[in-house]
Amino acid sequence: MTTHMKPVVVMVPGDLHLTGPDQDNVAIAHRVVDQANDVVRPDFVQFIGDNVQDALPEQFRLLDSIRGRLSVPHYCLAGDHDVKDDPTAGRFRRALGEAWGSTSIRGFRFIRLATQEARPVGFSSEQLAWLADQFEIAASANERVVVFQHHYPYQIWEDFNGPGVDVWRAIVRRRRIEAIICGHTHYWQVANDGWNVMVAVRSIGDPEGGPPGYGLFYFHGDDLAASYRPVEDTSPIVLIVHPRDRLLAHAGRHVVKGEDQVVVKTFSIVEVSRVEGRIDGGSWFNLEPTGDDHWSGPIPGDKLDKGEHLLEARARDRDDAIGIGRIEFLVDHTGRFTAVPEARPRVTSTAFC
Repeated sequence: MTTHMKPVVVMVPGDLHLTGPDQDNVAIAHRVVDQANDVVRPDFVQFIGDNVQDALPEQFRLLDSIRGRLSVPHYCLAGDHDVKDDPTAGRFRRALGEAWGSTSIRGFRFIRLATQEARPVGFSSEQLAWLADQFEIAASANERVVVFQHHYPYQIWEDFNGPGVDVWRAIVRRRRIEAIICGHTHYWQVANDGWNVMVAVRSIGDPEGGPPGYGLFYFHGDDLAASYRPVEDTSPIVLIVHPRDRLLAHAGRHVVKGEDQVVVKTFSIVEVSRVEGRIDGGSWFNLEPTGDDHWSGPIPGDKLDKGEHLLEARARDRDDAIGIGRIEFLVDHTGRFTAVPEARPRVTSTAFC
């Protein structure tokens, strides 16, 4: 796979749970659209399901008034609330189109699944056969795979164990994929099961664990970055896109082995004037602009001890607003690495599932 292509940036708002036009979640959804149009300008926006609360026509029309303002492509998943009292998802499909599909962009195949073909969760044999074919098509085209689905396999207090799920598990473990990105949980969490990375995006309607917002994802060759952005935050977005956060790593190529580079992607309405980085709380050093709002500087990986290290980056815009990004990255001079199952943050309770 070539890495000279531009990265793919995807914005994933949390579950909207739209009911009526005067609710807070509607105002927040419009602010998310504003940030998509004016700040992030992603390759596409992926609505992650539970877009509406009761699958009523007026709620789908309210969704249309929000998504219709987007200046970038977008797709919608079907969540359990989107098919309430409508097990065949007829109202969803009339309003939003087919419940599953795929899109290929610059070496990545983005697959959208419908997890509500059985209750409380499940897949039809038709969809699973299509999913297996999508993996074969991606392999033949040397594409990396990203999966979007409403239900999160690591959901607490709820089983991910309906019809077809065992077949789903076999397919997604057949070869490594970049990420499985979900909603449904109302909280934000990143998990690595030792084979694949899974992310749950915090809900906009009835959020848990923090303020509502959206997930921001960056895909470029071996680089994968994921971050949660509260919609109330107005500072520059600082996304460390290389090296990988250790929680997103699953192979030796994802660890620092020697001299390397930190790469940061910034997003801001106001022009960013300066970006700096530091390792393990040391002195800040300047990162140089490399084009398309990317900034880069050296990592002395040959001088760092084996193990985990903290990497921070901060960006200052022309109005002196400062945004900060942080990851933990791994160093092993032999390039060895085995992922250990882990989830962050730890979640032990939820009110909505």
